[in-house]
Amino acid sequence: MTRYLLVSRSAEYETRLRRLFRARLQTIPGEYLSFGADEAVGRVRAAPAIALLGPLLTLEETKTLTATLTEEHPGIGVVVVREQRADLEDWVEAVGMHAVLSPEATDAATEALLARLDEWLVTSGRADAPVPTAGETVPADQTAAIALVDLPAAPELAAAQQPAPEAFTKPAEPEWVLPDLEGVRSEVIAVAAPKGGQGKTMLAVNLASGLAEVAPNSVVLVDADLQFGDIANVLDLEVTRGLAEAVDAGDDEVLLKTRLIRHADDFFVIPAPRSPERADAIEPGRLGRLIDRLATMFRYVVIDTTPGLGEHSLTALEHATDGVFVTSLTVASLRALRTEFEVLVTLGLLPQNRHIVLNAVEKNTGLVVADAGAIIGSDPDVVVPRSKGVVLAANAGVPLIHNDPRDPAAKAVRSLVQRIEPEAFPTRRRIHRRNRSHESQ
Repeated sequence: MTRYLLVSRSAEYETRLRRLFRARLQTIPGEYLSFGADEAVGRVRAAPAIALLGPLLTLEETKTLTATLTEEHPGIGVVVVREQRADLEDWVEAVGMHAVLSPEATDAATEALLARLDEWLVTSGRADAPVPTAGETVPADQTAAIALVDLPAAPELAAAQQPAPEAFTKPAEPEWVLPDLEGVRSEVIAVAAPKGGQGKTMLAVNLASGLAEVAPNSVVLVDADLQFGDIANVLDLEVTRGLAEAVDAGDDEVLLKTRLIRHADDFFVIPAPRSPERADAIEPGRLGRLIDRLATMFRYVVIDTTPGLGEHSLTALEHATDGVFVTSLTVASLRALRTEFEVLVTLGLLPQNRHIVLNAVEKNTGLVVADAGAIIGSDPDVVVPRSKGVVLAANAGVPLIHNDPRDPAAKAVRSLVQRIEPEAFPTRRRIHRRNRSHESQ
């Protein structure tokens, strides 16, 4: 459940808070303030209890944003993220903030500040009590070097330890139910399947292309199917560099940018290694560091994983905010996906946001969609019908959602994109532009 809102121009700080608060945090890039505070606040999907503003926002931006947020969400707590410089009193007077937090504050100090302010907001009746998201607990109060400002008549309250959600226990067969996870804004999306041939690559390609419609040049597609990845073939790309070269770039962001391949649909691609020998040299830890680095550079990181739960796939899921799990409507595949979920829950690696895709569905096969939900332990979120349009798009080297947007499979895949970014609606101008760009190559 979204509890906190961050508006910031610092990708590094945004990434840090995403890892700290996971599903409890919604982020809005400060660049939206260029179009006015109403544009930024209009992107808020829930009613956050606390808004963190900064770093790298100006006094005027912070003041206007606070006024707009307060009008739209009465009672919201406001935390300004900035160093406590000499002009702090001017900010306090102009903004009407509740607290100041240094961007260099430790994770413990950050959690302590929000816990104390959250407790005061609940006690004073300005906010409802937080509900822990599955897999998370509401942090307890800790002593921290932060400044609380302007809490009128607020008693000194210690944030009581909230009860942790009950630990997951596997029920007796045949019933098995996945934890109920609240949908959140996505950042790092791992596309996974327990078996090969389920359609992972097709979905990963279309996710990247669809997200690039609303975040052009802010999406990167990583082919982490190390031995048999074929994203480059599906997109008809000439591969001169791949995942091995990207991993070798380390923390050098400038060098890493030179290892990316730009697609005509306004997203970037890191293809699979060009040889098995290069693939063997990519250790899981190095892949994890690359994902973290890309998350500071791009709005969305889409990762096509190796089938199953090998070390590299587990690494991708560990670093993901979203998991797109793909299966076909066969007993073997559905049972394999159920087993995969059981393992991920046991390991604590099930991403906070989960999307189950039932792919290439046909009628009269002996199973229906309801059977899939019973076997998996949770109903599918997206059902993609079998369509020859998938093969035609792959052969043309064009994402399905742009090759034939009226195709039933394309419409289903579009609904998956919109689960992650609701504003990713197709437009005739955009689709025609992309078709022309591919025809001209």
